[in-house]
Amino acid sequence: MSDSGSSLPLFLWIILGLHLCYHVNCSSLISISCAVGRSAVLPCTVSSSDQLSPYIQWLSMSETVFERMGAEEYQGQGYEGRADVPQDMLQRGNCSLFLEDARLTDSGVYQSYLVVGQTKVKRKVLLESIDLVVRDHKLKKKVVKGNDLELELHTPQARQVVFQTGQHPRWVVVWTRGVEPRLSPSSSPRVRKDGEKLVLRNVEWEDEGTYRVLDEHGLALSTVMVSVTEASEPTLQAREFFADHSAASSLPGPALSLLPLCALLHHFL
Repeated sequence: MSDSGSSLPLFLWIILGLHLCYHVNCSSLISISCAVGRSAVLPCTVSSSDQLSPYIQWLSMSETVFERMGAEEYQGQGYEGRADVPQDMLQRGNCSLFLEDARLTDSGVYQSYLVVGQTKVKRKVLLESIDLVVRDHKLKKKVVKGNDLELELHTPQARQVVFQTGQHPRWVVVWTRGVEPRLSPSSSPRVRKDGEKLVLRNVEWEDEGTYRVLDEHGLALSTVMVSVTEASEPTLQAREFFADHSAASSLPGPALSLLPLCALLHHFL
């Protein structure tokens, strides 16, 4: 009894796996990884002899992503302006899906189909199954106190940047798209948007912590751990040396002291 009870979960997993492989050809499932905001290409080929102008469908979770038949095309909801199977490439047998500005919600299994049949009764032939994984950005940054911190927004999907220090668990809104950037209502704005970058000017010690770029759903597009450091000792010494050298070169004394030496050399020559 105990053996049969312990084997039951494994049996259920086998059934679930067979059910999944019935709908998706597991042996030909291709995995593609892409960072959020970047472009992804989901590969697909079709024999040019199948049709003069192939009718191609791309689906994800039974929802239409993109369709093309000749010059006619359709982009599914949420994929408007981002999905395409270029017509000239399709005529050469390349039915790859080009997906721009990848979103976290784009992750999933995509399937391409060749739709065949000249009558109202058509059938679909599975071409490719692609498992797309869209990942967020994670990195660490060091910035010298007094310098500017640049945070990549990565994509127009970015709606907000929040900040958390190591001492306080509460997240503070640093920037919201379309709203005047202020770190706090009482402070002068130190944050400005430069293209798809956010610049925090004149970094202070209290700016050290974790910054997150969020989309409209509150999902983290990017997580940046920022450490604030003091200028290194060699850098400070170099600054002092060049400052002293510059000040000394501006004094007339050394230049005037060379005049008698020049006159003496001229006398002997």
